[in-house]
Amino acid sequence: MGLYGIGQPVPREEDPRLLMGKGRYVDDVNPAGQAQGFALRSALAHAIILSMNADAARAAPGVLAVLTSADLKARGLGAQKPDVPRQKSDGSPAYVTPQPLLADDRVRFVGQPVAFVVAETLAQAKDAAELIDIDYDPLPAVVNIEQATAGAAQTVWDDNPGNEAFFHEVGKFQDFV
Repeated sequence: MGLYGIGQPVPREEDPRLLMGKGRYVDDVNPAGQAQGFALRSALAHAIILSMNADAARAAPGVLAVLTSADLKARGLGAQKPDVPRQKSDGSPAYVTPQPLLADDRVRFVGQPVAFVVAETLAQAKDAAELIDIDYDPLPAVVNIEQATAGAAQTVWDDNPGNEAFFHEVGKFQDFV
């Protein structure tokens, strides 16, 4: 193998194998007894979760576990919290948004996980997820920064009026030689 410089093409040795369908991926490895998981996600951008019943999903064939926010709390699992110090545009400390593993009382974006199903097969996990009964009370959603920071905008987090979490200013690019 020779020396290469910036902008010079680099031969890709893996391409023939991948183009002929002979690639091997983690999903191709299925050890005996392996379980599969499926996250049930919110179809709503912003809503209060009035109730969630996962009893039918727990009783479905092949299901090993169904986790909801209540289950995570009972196991002592909480939310992730960003640990990067930031500031708002006025210089005050940033609002640190909790990032729950599963939505608790409210969903705040389309696709937010609300339950997690573990089953013997992926098909069983997906089928069981469809049995979870969730009653939502839809809330107004904002879809861009202008709407989110307007004076009368619906707050995403009740204790963060104005919806600004932090302000990030891109620094000037410096050319290093």
